[in-house]
Amino acid sequence: MGRAARQQEAFLAARAGLYREHAPSPVLEAHFCCLWSHDIHDGANHRIAIVPDGYCDIVWVGGRLLVAGPDRSSAFPSLSGGEKIVGARFAPGAAAEWLRVQLRDIVGQSIPLDDFWGGSALQLNELLGGCANSDERLSLLTTALEKEAAKRAAPARDMASVFSRASDISSSGNAADLMLDDLSIGARQLRRRCHTHFGYGPKTLARIRRFQRMLGLCRSRKLLPLAELAVAAGYCDQAHMTRDAREISTLTPVQLQQQIAG
Repeated sequence: MGRAARQQEAFLAARAGLYREHAPSPVLEAHFCCLWSHDIHDGANHRIAIVPDGYCDIVWVGGRLLVAGPDRSSAFPSLSGGEKIVGARFAPGAAAEWLRVQLRDIVGQSIPLDDFWGGSALQLNELLGGCANSDERLSLLTTALEKEAAKRAAPARDMASVFSRASDISSSGNAADLMLDDLSIGARQLRRRCHTHFGYGPKTLARIRRFQRMLGLCRSRKLLPLAELAVAAGYCDQAHMTRDAREISTLTPVQLQQQIAG
């Protein structure tokens, strides 16, 4: 990345277009949190930041079906103006079974889905490319995933518990210890399972989910002072929040508040 790109303020992906989430069908609800679409504004040329959230997605973008692995920090993809993107977000603990891979091996990567599913992914990609719009594309993707779901085991329930604990404000200070108590397993086993199903250990997962809590608070109607925002999100103090926000997104909490409110 060049010096000018590094100096350019990033824009949260939601600011670059219309993002919508759709509830999964009953067949898919155990395996996916949601299906989604994102229509990028015409002429968009910002440095777009996709911030980490602890999830893994199947994404159709630029005419290709990809697996977007979990991220530790923001990704800055090159998205064309007018791009119509659709995706399916795996439920916590589901992706490793569907992809037959440990998520630690795909952190920070976008990998063609046919690397995992072979010819069936190529056929689906061709069908998606022939759709007239995002709604039609989402309907076709849903049907294809429903057929695939019949071959898949239910996600690991303990990982849903781990994800929930990492996302819980009441456990922000000692999430990893509480995960161990919830599951009655050792620290090494918890770490191995988190690396398999989330791509990183429990402390990193909790850090990313805390950042997402902060973003959620920024979306609320009441704009909190930074010190109050930090406490409400589960940070030790304002400096801790600012440091985490910059490391994860390159943006300060003030910039994030301004973008979300704008």
